[in-house]
Amino acid sequence: MFGLMSSRWCSDKGPPGFSPGTTREAGQDAGTPVEGVRKVLVVDDEADVADLCEVLLSAHGLDTVVAYSGAAALDILAADPEIDAVVSDVMMPGMTGLELAERIAGRYPKVKIILASGYMAPSMFKDQPLKQLFIAKPYRIEQLLRLLRT
Repeated sequence: MFGLMSSRWCSDKGPPGFSPGTTREAGQDAGTPVEGVRKVLVVDDEADVADLCEVLLSAHGLDTVVAYSGAAALDILAADPEIDAVVSDVMMPGMTGLELAERIAGRYPKVKIILASGYMAPSMFKDQPLKQLFIAKPYRIEQLLRLLRT
């Protein structure tokens, strides 16, 4: 049910332009706050997944807020200039994570964007490489922390 807690490691394969991130730096464990990122916005239309991610990132020293839609995420970003990173599901009703990422990149170019998905239709990319970091669901919190460190 909660893919974030899965002990299964995900494949390094992903959509065009996939970037799996870097390995953990020597001397840094999962409990170390993420360098350069203090506040993360988690966006997922599945409330259980978003809320669990919030709890896990908070346990790792990050200030975390949640939005359950792309529109709500844009409202939160407009009201909170301290958000350093956004972790968004790709497949959401209304505004997809890809559409949200494009809007964030245009309005807030310093905000790091990580897209997460268990399934993405190839037609979503229109033969263009993915511009954001990507993590496949289910993922481990350590994988997400590594991407936030990149």
